[in-house]
Amino acid sequence: MPTSFAYLGVVLVWSTTALAIRWSVAGMSFTAALAARMTLGAALAVLLLLLLRRPLPFDRAARRTYLIAGLAMALSMACTYFGARHISSGLMAVLFGLSPLITALCATSLIGERPGRGQLAGMALGLAGLWLIFGDRVALGPEAHLGIAGGLMGVLLQALGAVLTKRHGGDTPPLATAAGALTVSAVLSLAAWALLDGQWPSAAGVRSWGAVAYLAAVGSVLAMSLYYLLIQRLPTAHVALITLITPVTALALGHLADGEAVSAGLLSGTALIVFGLLVHQLPLWKQWADRLARETE
Repeated sequence: MPTSFAYLGVVLVWSTTALAIRWSVAGMSFTAALAARMTLGAALAVLLLLLLRRPLPFDRAARRTYLIAGLAMALSMACTYFGARHISSGLMAVLFGLSPLITALCATSLIGERPGRGQLAGMALGLAGLWLIFGDRVALGPEAHLGIAGGLMGVLLQALGAVLTKRHGGDTPPLATAAGALTVSAVLSLAAWALLDGQWPSAAGVRSWGAVAYLAAVGSVLAMSLYYLLIQRLPTAHVALITLITPVTALALGHLADGEAVSAGLLSGTALIVFGLLVHQLPLWKQWADRLARETE
């Protein structure tokens, strides 16, 4: 698959993921919604491997990749699903827009990359935007701090998983990586549901189960396969640029499809975060422009 198509596919899916998560946890506990998504997603990924007659590598490097990616996915999604009960889907997507900044911090700690002045300025702007959003708790709701904390922890764990997968993962095919990671995540999510809840969500409606099915098939199997493909082909920071687009599209989708309120503080904070991401990623934009210029000569 062309890298550009994979990139566009991840953008489209991630723009709708936050709203789908919000709908799924509206009808069941967050542990049940997560366990259902991961279990169904793992089953679909393995079935797809069988239908396509693709192998599931199980060498040492592949097992390490599955474990790192699956553990990061389970922990990140658990925090995200918990947070989704307390804040809007648009705000959750905005928090995940901080992923490039947090990914850069993780890369600095684990790989030794030193951020430049522009990157530091972008991080400062992102933190200022987050402070504006925190200051708007009256409009966001009395338990918004719980949702924001869960969302931020989810972003941190996702960024850490991306860096570790890039550093320690092997050359396992993307679909196999998704299947292995989803299987690990499904086992952990089922264990969490059994320990913390253990109740079948009998009150869940069609919309909740439909959201779970969408997240399993599209948000997990398809998006994760494309995501790991991008992780293999592109630098981690380039992949993280996707979250520059999704906060805006997710905010609009949540407002139009679910009537979510968009306050002045949320808009101002989102604008600062997006601007901070632009500043932070200016070197990457310059690299892309130079490469396009060379290809058109």
